[in-house]
Amino acid sequence: MRAAPLLAAATAVAVAGIVWAESGGGSASHPVLHEDLPAPGGEKAAPTIGEAGSGTNPTAIAAGDKVLPKPSVDRAPSAGTSAGSAEPVLGTGGFAADRKTTMPPDENTGADNTLHYVSVFNPDVLPFKRMSTFDGIGDDYTLKVARTVVTELPVGGKTDPRTRDRFWGDVVIQLEPGKDIALPSVAPDMRILSYEIKPKVQLKFEKDGADNFYVRTEEPGAHGNYRLVFYCDADAGYFAPNLPAHRMLVRDVVAHTPPELRPVIPTQVLKQANITLTKLGLDRDMDLGVSFNKVVGYFRAFQAGDIAHPTGDIYRDLCDSQAGVCRHRAFAFMITANALGIPTRFVENEAHAFVEVWLPDRNWQRIDLGGAALKMEVTGADNKTLHRPRTEDPFTKPPEYTKQYTQLEGDIRGLTDSQIADKRRPLDQSPSSGSVGNTPGNGSAQLAAGPDRITPDPTLPAVTQDPKKPTPHLVVTQASESAYRGDMIHVEGSARVDGKGLADHVVDIYLAPAGQGGLHPTPLGRATTGKDGLFRTDLPVPPALGLSNYEIYLSSSEDAYYNAALSD
Repeated sequence: MRAAPLLAAATAVAVAGIVWAESGGGSASHPVLHEDLPAPGGEKAAPTIGEAGSGTNPTAIAAGDKVLPKPSVDRAPSAGTSAGSAEPVLGTGGFAADRKTTMPPDENTGADNTLHYVSVFNPDVLPFKRMSTFDGIGDDYTLKVARTVVTELPVGGKTDPRTRDRFWGDVVIQLEPGKDIALPSVAPDMRILSYEIKPKVQLKFEKDGADNFYVRTEEPGAHGNYRLVFYCDADAGYFAPNLPAHRMLVRDVVAHTPPELRPVIPTQVLKQANITLTKLGLDRDMDLGVSFNKVVGYFRAFQAGDIAHPTGDIYRDLCDSQAGVCRHRAFAFMITANALGIPTRFVENEAHAFVEVWLPDRNWQRIDLGGAALKMEVTGADNKTLHRPRTEDPFTKPPEYTKQYTQLEGDIRGLTDSQIADKRRPLDQSPSSGSVGNTPGNGSAQLAAGPDRITPDPTLPAVTQDPKKPTPHLVVTQASESAYRGDMIHVEGSARVDGKGLADHVVDIYLAPAGQGGLHPTPLGRATTGKDGLFRTDLPVPPALGLSNYEIYLSSSEDAYYNAALSD
């Protein structure tokens, strides 16, 4: 939404065409540095925010109070600047690219050293990317996938922001015809709404019985590395766990569990799990809320350290000593909850392990049990926002849980102070990633109508300015005078309050057709000001943008300290 008095164009830029023409010899290509301007009305409009075209990703998506431009499919894989920081190539194996098919438990229960996490989604679900999920348990406690047969997933469909959160996925994959490539996901029910891949090739998406995702191609000539950018959504309730709305006993969960999700536990494992249930005073005739909170609280209270008196039974040792890091907590929780009758899965990535539980009316939900590490280093999160669930986790949080890297506490590298502060803001100060307008939503309530955030569009309703808050003064100080579609545009600007530079202020950048007062704006991206209130950034010009002259606008949303603002 906008305040009419704030609207003003900042500077102008001419957008020209650039076409990559394929040569007759195969994959080589060269730029054609000219493209005729279309006649008025002769070019189809690009997809709008949050709408997928036919086989084409939207220009941008809205996530709470932010606009997230489509990642560039032309970007080359990042080589990194140090060992371990290169962008993983899925399908080649190695760090952040492997999917485990089994996972035996281990006795290394001391604190982890530095954890390394690779971001591939925006909003980033850090550190809860799903890479390997296990729903079966062997006689020797080895975790596995119970149903390995994969089923093909349809691509496409419409998303409902009232109940589903939206994401960009951006990965490099190494394709071979007929080979399944492990694909990270944000949730078990993630849907691929659209995708783009370069070089162009037809893809199929699949998942197995534990909702591990895969991508593959059948085209004979598809070999090598490809950039895949996909637009997806997922049930908002998965990220905001809670109990069913009506009271039930644990045995009611057992009765309502679909046959394919009912836990299958080896006899000896079940015997050990029942010892833990007796120790905790849990059984199936208990109230679900009481029993679930108790089991969550118990495993969240684990602490890193040696097992004092190991017996050789790793599950028994972990439960009795309450020792271990994230993978030990998730492993022991999975066995215990399944024995109680609550379907539970173990999920992990290169930096973290957590669980998913299934409850009637709620379906699968993500439950974090915490972890222990000296620090975490994140790569690939530049210029991304961190995903904010629609409600806070309501379950027991003992002190051992609250001061963990999963809560972004401790030494977190690769994220800016602004990213961390934005993630930690209460929902009444900054909306969740799935909210529409300025109203936080819980996935089931009717959300307020209106635009996703402040834009230069003069047809939108005016924002009410709070007289108690200052209004930032946004100015474009320098920008490229021309740019090709698909190329980068350089923009510099400032945010000031009372003549002083405003530090760590998030600014969104738009293009709008020249001379139309901000109508039909296209989001380019966002920047954050430095200590002097200045920002400098290079942003991709959307390839589908019409060829014309444009004006650059800046905007920033209202927060707990400042009013919304538009450039002047």
